[in-house]
Amino acid sequence: MDTQELIIVEVFCETYQIEMTLFQDLEEFGLIETITQNNTKYIYENELSKIQKILRLQSDLNINNEGIEVVLELLNKIDNLHQEVRYLKNRLDLYE
Repeated sequence: MDTQELIIVEVFCETYQIEMTLFQDLEEFGLIETITQNNTKYIYENELSKIQKILRLQSDLNINNEGIEVVLELLNKIDNLHQEVRYLKNRLDLYE
């Protein structure tokens, strides 16, 4: 990946005013994926919306890491079902 698509974790934490330990906790639990280049940790830019969801679930709703994992999985399943419904509607339109 090109470094233009990466965000430095420290900059992200400063921007969103979250503690680095919170970010590390989420990473260790497996909710957030980072990469390390030249001793600097980065997150992918396309992961921002997922990380923002995680932070909202944790701060606004006080959901723990296990709960966040379940919520993210359910949201992913809902998204997949929406895609499948759209696909099936399109297929059905062909026969009408």
